[in-house]
Amino acid sequence: MTPQEHSFRGPHGQNIVYDVHRPEGDPRGVVVIAHGLAEHGRRYGHVAQRLVDAGYLVAIPDHIGHGRSGGKRMRLRRFAEFTDDLDTVIAHVSDDALPTFLIGHSMGGCIALDYALDHQEKLDGLILSGAAVLPGDDLSPLAVKVAPVLGRIAPGLPTTALSSSSISRDPAVVADYDADPLVSRGKIPAGLGGAMIATMQSFPERLPSLQLPVLVMHGGADALTDPKGSELVERLAGSEDKTLVIYDDLFHEIFNEPEQDVVLGEVVSWLERHSPAAS
Repeated sequence: MTPQEHSFRGPHGQNIVYDVHRPEGDPRGVVVIAHGLAEHGRRYGHVAQRLVDAGYLVAIPDHIGHGRSGGKRMRLRRFAEFTDDLDTVIAHVSDDALPTFLIGHSMGGCIALDYALDHQEKLDGLILSGAAVLPGDDLSPLAVKVAPVLGRIAPGLPTTALSSSSISRDPAVVADYDADPLVSRGKIPAGLGGAMIATMQSFPERLPSLQLPVLVMHGGADALTDPKGSELVERLAGSEDKTLVIYDDLFHEIFNEPEQDVVLGEVVSWLERHSPAAS
């Protein structure tokens, strides 16, 4: 399956690139995937294939400052730079006759949750994978409090770096990630880190308004994002249709773990339960 590459000039002035994966025949729904920090949408080709095989049209953008999209690498001042571009992609691929679902992984989970809370009328369901919902335990309360301010004052200041060894228990996945030229290297700029923490801090107050069906998934051995954040979403979300799945031994990228077939099977089953029967 070869995706169709599309692009548009985003509201923040950068060229945003996204791929569209189309099934044979009429799709039974639309799925948009928001990728994580420092990576890019083409790392989700196997996820898209699984969803396309189930009859879904799949769109995956590279966020501003990531992958093939424009902008300084991982640099931004306002989280809306992510969600505004995501809104454009959803507008491009959605169909009033079809359900539209949003999947977000890691930072993409933070983006997806933030978007869903503001645009519930545009979605029929939300799936979160290892979502960044709570600041990590490695950050002191003072650091969490200061981060949004520091991000506004010195957005380019380098802070912490991701550990690629924590993404998956599969050495081949880690090696491919380390060799991928579209994966950004170096430390997370303060502007991005601060904007993400400020967004996380807004979730406890906003989550009760979430009425969408939601599937929340996390690796129990995730060292990059806290599984307690996924538990928080399941506990506080106002939806009557919410499911939490914690995979005890899995690392951060549950779609790239040795058990990925089981995880993706859970995603497809959930989507099918929330979609009209294929014609």
